[in-house]
Amino acid sequence: MGLTGPQIFRHVVLMPALKNVYPSLSSQFVLMMLATSVVSQISAADLFHAGSIIQSRTFRDFEVYTVISLLYLCLTLLMRSGFSLCFHLIFRRR
Repeated sequence: MGLTGPQIFRHVVLMPALKNVYPSLSSQFVLMMLATSVVSQISAADLFHAGSIIQSRTFRDFEVYTVISLLYLCLTLLMRSGFSLCFHLIFRRR
C-alpha cells in the first residue's frame, strides 16, 4: 500500500479507535463537569446552596431550581457541542 509506519498507525489504528471511544469519552467529560466544580469557581453544591438561600427568602422553589437546572443544561450543551465540533474537525473526510 505504500504507507509508512506513522501513517499506518494513524489511519488503521488510531482513527477507528477514536471513533469507537468518542461517545463514551464525551459523556465522561460531561459527567465530570457536572460532578466537579465548573470553571473552578461554581460547583453544584454552591449553586444549590445559593438557590436554597434565594428560595428561603422568596418562597419560589420552582423558579429558582429551574434556573439552576437551565444553567447546568446550558453548560452541558455547550460542552457537548464543543466535543461535536472537535469530532467533526478531526474525522472529516478529505
